[in-house]
Amino acid sequence: MLLFSRQGKLRLQKWYVAYQDKVKKKITRELVTTILARKPKMCAFLEYKDLKIVYKRLAMNILIDIN
Repeated sequence: MLLFSRQGKLRLQKWYVAYQDKVKKKITRELVTTILARKPKMCAFLEYKDLKIVYKRLAMNILIDIN
């Protein structure tokens, strides 16, 4: 689970699968840039590699993998 601001600053992260730090940073960077680039009226579901991502736009963005 990731919580980040609209400027892309990561505020909170919780990983339920063990990844190396380098991989975590890469995944986080790719997802944050992808979600921030999406228009507000677009669907809140996103496929990233083999994961299904659900996010919610608030004052901060909440990102959750539903797998």
